[in-house]
Amino acid sequence: MNRRKIMKKRLVSALLFIIGLASAVVFIAFRHTLPLRITVVLKMLPTFMMALWLITQKIEKANVMVFVGILLAMIGDLFMELPGETFLMIGIVVNTLAIISFTLYFYFSDRSGDWVRLIPVAIVMGVFYIILYDYLAELRIPVLVYCIIHTLFLWRSSARFGEEHISPLAQYVCFIGCVMVTISDFLLSLTIFGVLPDKPLYSVADMILWWGGLFMLMITAEIRRVNIQRTLQQG
Repeated sequence: MNRRKIMKKRLVSALLFIIGLASAVVFIAFRHTLPLRITVVLKMLPTFMMALWLITQKIEKANVMVFVGILLAMIGDLFMELPGETFLMIGIVVNTLAIISFTLYFYFSDRSGDWVRLIPVAIVMGVFYIILYDYLAELRIPVLVYCIIHTLFLWRSSARFGEEHISPLAQYVCFIGCVMVTISDFLLSLTIFGVLPDKPLYSVADMILWWGGLFMLMITAEIRRVNIQRTLQQG
């Protein structure tokens, strides 16, 4: 019976992965040719499949903030695909809330200082803000807050190194995923503010980095949850 449950779980996981991957590929390939309502659904499906997968595994204290973050990312994707500056700004705000949720996940799992790791992250974010500064006009303060949030996000995610509940490989996968999420957001910012031209290639790179980073964060969060559960059972 237990073996059947495992096989069923693996089948569901494979199905959700295939649906998410297929929708991502179709969205990237036909984003500008399909009707808006279809592209919106296609854009939301990858993150929706991630959220569903976490539900099929188990939502606990150890991964609930990742689950909340992925749901917020899905809602942000919805608004950012709708035409109009108002929807774009709502999408950016919701995506920022997703980053805050992920940051809280890392903070609650490791509250150690690791102040040295903050320095290189702050330098990189500071340089990025300087690049954007002349293009921001009245948005200089909101974008500064946005950069600070991403600084905290990467800083807390770097605390995953040395985590006892996941392997060194999973630690690197988690951090790389977080870096991908941040690069995706900043690539989008560079195109929104006109630092880079709004080319299809940049949009493709943005979405691949975004979904790929979220996927890596989700997988490592589940690995950590399972290992914590296993440790508690053994204790």
